Amino acid sequence: MPQGPAASPDNRLRRIRRRYGALSTANKLGLWSAVVAALAFAVPTAVSARQALFPAEPATLLVEPNEHFCLNRWYVPETEAALRPRVSDATPGQLASWRQEGRIAHAGALEAAVSVHGNAGSSVEIRDISVTVTRREKPAPGTVTGTPGCGAGPEEPAYLVVDLDTLPLNRPVPAAYLLRSPQQRSARQMEEDMGQSLSLPHTVAADDFYSLFLVGRAQSHDCRWRATITWWDGEKTHRSTVSDKGGRDFRVVPTGDDAP
Repeated sequence: MPQGPAASPDNRLRRIRRRYGALSTANKLGLWSAVVAALAFAVPTAVSARQALFPAEPATLLVEPNEHFCLNRWYVPETEAALRPRVSDATPGQLASWRQEGRIAHAGALEAAVSVHGNAGSSVEIRDISVTVTRREKPAPGTVTGTPGCGAGPEEPAYLVVDLDTLPLNRPVPAAYLLRSPQQRSARQMEEDMGQSLSLPHTVAADDFYSLFLVGRAQSHDCRWRATITWWDGEKTHRSTVSDKGGRDFRVVPTGDDAP
């Protein structure tokens, strides 16, 4: 079972927000830039390339998991024990590579930045985001390393936080349920602490962007999950899958923190 410092996710989040609140405006902006830099640099290039290949598509979807060390905790299985001391000094690129190879996994929560770009001449309306837990199992022995010590900047996008342990397996759960279910009350409190909760439907104007963060949390199970965005282009309803690189499901492992 993963082991970590005895502190609940909510208590850790409050400490993170206090440390963030003590930063100057310049440092806050710099910190937030570091968190979303990969997505920010990827958007213009990826959108241009995809529009060249698929000029008729009314919208482009980009997904970038957050790999920044100071905003994550990492699960290292016993078979990769030699990797543990290297995690704290690793670059986001190294962490992403190890995660995609299955050598480490997000612990406690996985945050993915999602950007929807309305292509030139067409606006789209995002109508729903559903989350599907595709696999749930008892965590394998391992350790959890890293203590998040950073916070988001003053211009946060919308958040949808989901407690994966409570969702049914292999059944998409819509945002309308996630945003009112008593079982997701703690997740909604985290949304409020981080910035603002998701609000749907939301119209993305032609040639504009809409950004949001999906956060999948796990406290007792090793979970695989993905999301689906339902959107309308004025004539047809579309569904786009939000998943990890290569179409793989996201994975998040509990931290083993049992104290309240």
